[in-house]
Amino acid sequence: MTTKVSNIAVIITAAGSSTRMGGGIKKEYLPLENGTVLSNCAKTFLKVFSKSFNIVDFIITCPVGGQEACKNALSDLELSSYQHCFQIVEGGNSRQSSVFNALKAVKNNPDIVAIHDGARPFVSEKLIFNAIQAALENGASVPGLTPVDTQKEIDKDGFIVRHLQRSSLTAVQTPQCFEYAKLLQAHEQASTDGKEYTDDTEIWGTYCGKVKVVEGEPENIKITYAKDLNILMRK
Repeated sequence: MTTKVSNIAVIITAAGSSTRMGGGIKKEYLPLENGTVLSNCAKTFLKVFSKSFNIVDFIITCPVGGQEACKNALSDLELSSYQHCFQIVEGGNSRQSSVFNALKAVKNNPDIVAIHDGARPFVSEKLIFNAIQAALENGASVPGLTPVDTQKEIDKDGFIVRHLQRSSLTAVQTPQCFEYAKLLQAHEQASTDGKEYTDDTEIWGTYCGKVKVVEGEPENIKITYAKDLNILMRK
């Protein structure tokens, strides 16, 4: 009996302005190893797909008018085998709208879409595989880590109002993986409901159902502030 190879779309988000970084270069375009932060994300995904899944859409989001800069940040990639499915898509004015633009640009009706932050260059092949596999089994998945510090809920004046249990909390990462058709429909609904969503698990939770949490990795950090460059230097 032949096992069906699942068709996967990948969306790597790099449409933000990186205002918290300071300086003039987007965090995703910072140099790392033989390429950039962004190209290192893409390389790891391509390694997984060469072994385990069939990539049918491979999309990078970029700021409006920023296609050439994005191409330059990916110049060390060997994409000849993926020209049929590779696109750079302009984002919107929020992460939500940027992902929606990318979802609408998908051409080949994948089973699962994996959405990853372009500023998380240290994601592992194992984590990508586990997240996609969990979405195939449950419809949606996200990597998460139990917080190290004790968590408290505070009011608008800064006073603690609730003592939270770390064991029931998770700090989510990416890739966030979903059944493509359902997520696209959920984004279509979310685009007209007047609410701004922080990530795709919130949209899925509002319109589709539960999201399975798989074990995340401490190394899968998101480059956000200038001090995070120290981490790049140690890698």
